[in-house]
Amino acid sequence: MKVDRKTLITDIVNMGPKAVEILKNFGMGCIGCHLSQNESLEDAAAAHEINVENLIKSLNKIPLSDRIKWKIEKKIVDTMKSRYNTK
Repeated sequence: MKVDRKTLITDIVNMGPKAVEILKNFGMGCIGCHLSQNESLEDAAAAHEINVENLIKSLNKIPLSDRIKWKIEKKIVDTMKSRYNTK
């Protein structure tokens, strides 16, 4: 997935911990708020007075291999929690 101005915050968060770290480093500490999840990156950046183009460049530099690795690890953890009924 290539990030652009219209990408939703929830989709960026689902890219993994590196994406979350980048958002936080740019000053978006409210990404955990449920209200921000359906907001576009452009709107969120404007609300925090962040240069959206620099943010997009940083997010798009995350290697695909890191995104895939994180998704696989998350799927394994979720499966194990479900299978063994743990939290």
